[in-house]
Amino acid sequence: MKVLPKSNRNLISQLLATLLSFGLFMYFGFHLLHGDMGYFALRGVDQKLAETQEKYDHLLTERTTFENRVKLLRPKSLDLDMLDERARIVLGFAGPEEREILER
Repeated sequence: MKVLPKSNRNLISQLLATLLSFGLFMYFGFHLLHGDMGYFALRGVDQKLAETQEKYDHLLTERTTFENRVKLLRPKSLDLDMLDERARIVLGFAGPEEREILER
């Protein structure tokens, strides 16, 4: 078995250390971009957050509308027009000269 001179062993160990460092750098760099918590995943989460926030705002507006309508039917603040409207819708009654406009 042939023993390498000390300068060649240092060169080989430096080369291996450089290759190992470069490999680790490439590995972590790839996962920094494409990993489960990487840059592109974060952009997808931001986009999903924006869509969900928009949906939440729409549902909050709808809920507020319904709460206001229910508030008008409470005994302490009863709105007679709202009561008349709900009774006609539920019972299906309309006067002979009345027209029904149904909302969707």
